[in-house]
Amino acid sequence: MKQLLLICAVVALVGCGKNQSVNTNEGNNTPEKPAKKTAEKETPSKGEDKTSPSIVLEAKAPDTLAAQLAALSPGINEIKVEHDGRSRRLIVTAPKTFSRQNLYPILFCFHGAGGKADGPSKRWSPHTDKRDLIVISAEAVQPLAKWNFRDKFHAEEHDDVGFILKVVEALVGSRIADPKTIYATGHSSGGLFCHRLAKEVAVFAALSPMSCGMVKGAHDPDEKTKFVPILQVIGDQDKSFNGSSNPKVTMYSAAKRIDVWRKFNRCGPDPVVIEKGKEIMVYTYASQSGIEVVLCKVKDQGHIIRRDLRDIADSLALDFLLKHKKIK
Repeated sequence: MKQLLLICAVVALVGCGKNQSVNTNEGNNTPEKPAKKTAEKETPSKGEDKTSPSIVLEAKAPDTLAAQLAALSPGINEIKVEHDGRSRRLIVTAPKTFSRQNLYPILFCFHGAGGKADGPSKRWSPHTDKRDLIVISAEAVQPLAKWNFRDKFHAEEHDDVGFILKVVEALVGSRIADPKTIYATGHSSGGLFCHRLAKEVAVFAALSPMSCGMVKGAHDPDEKTKFVPILQVIGDQDKSFNGSSNPKVTMYSAAKRIDVWRKFNRCGPDPVVIEKGKEIMVYTYASQSGIEVVLCKVKDQGHIIRRDLRDIADSLALDFLLKHKKIK
């Protein structure tokens, strides 16, 4: 009997010891050392602090661009996406009536050298509701902030053409863009980039380079180039109006680049000339198949066109772009 009581007492003591150990661990508000080490590992380093968690996810997720486009909402949307090892920025403005049930015309706009996506976005976004289109202001890699309009020209080279094609593919694949109505415009460096796109890719229904030259050789259409409508806006006092040449590059004059595209697109030699007020002249060359090449010349204006005249030219450019659909 004594032995039985002794065994029961030992069992009871062991049970109490186990319960006491469990209760001590659960009630202790001080983290254990292993937990503290885990927390230290999850804290970003100083270098990682410069990148927000969302951007880190963007860098790792292959479908992040499609995912961000799927979340597109009316108004201004900012998108960041990794391409060719660089974080690229887009400002996407959708109309107030935006619906995922519809396909939309897309206008890409490209800033000038030293610029960012914000400027063209402010310039072109007011047209989204009026024209029921989506405006995408793309940004060149910073801090260079220049579009790769020709290989081996800038000290740094970036795959800007591949970047834009990636965005176009995502827009079409996400059933946001009407593939027959994708357009592009750009100022200065962005306009030069439009000439490169017109020559090298076949995704745009029409393009409108503005206040820019055209690089002899690099931008001349070749056997791989598809017919494409072009409208050039330029002031007759712009530095590139009469063309230029230096050891690094030769730029065609406004008359010559219109002639190059006119002949390539098989447009007739005699333009239809229309005056828009006293300061804007529009010369339209057309082919029998309906392709047009247009020079919009702004009188007494330099590289930066006066705001009221620029607004008129922008509306003319949009009228031109939106009436053209992609040629198969």
